[in-house]
Amino acid sequence: MTKKKKPRLRHRTDQTYKRKTDTRDERIPTIDKDKVVFNFKDFLGNQPEGNEQSFETWQTEGILSRLLKKLIHISGLTIQEAKQQNIITEYGRFLGKSDFKCPKKFEPGVRWSVIKKITGQKGRIVGHIVDNIFFVVFLDKDHQFWKTEKKNT
Repeated sequence: MTKKKKPRLRHRTDQTYKRKTDTRDERIPTIDKDKVVFNFKDFLGNQPEGNEQSFETWQTEGILSRLLKKLIHISGLTIQEAKQQNIITEYGRFLGKSDFKCPKKFEPGVRWSVIKKITGQKGRIVGHIVDNIFFVVFLDKDHQFWKTEKKNT
């Protein structure tokens, strides 16, 4: 009985290694660069003093899921659309009538803003805007960032 010889590998050239292009269905989702994006690098869960609000406290109170639903909704909008729908209000400077203290790391030109109506009428997210990025800094469930006097009561 004679053994069959294994076929030898052919010498391959660069041409035989090249993959055919555009043969796979590689659908890459498009990214809308104008939509609101959220960044949490500046988040501080240690204010206001005596009523600190972190993600853990919001989770304990059962309102963190409302925050996430709101963020999902807003991320489908542009900053301009969110302002027109009265979801985001831009104040510009840090306000004097607030239980929150402005962290020293922020420059005077920061565009302070709030996202409204997270937990009914009072709940808010406080942060600042750069281009289409909303940097979340504080959680404010009791509307203590921009204190206003009650009218007609």
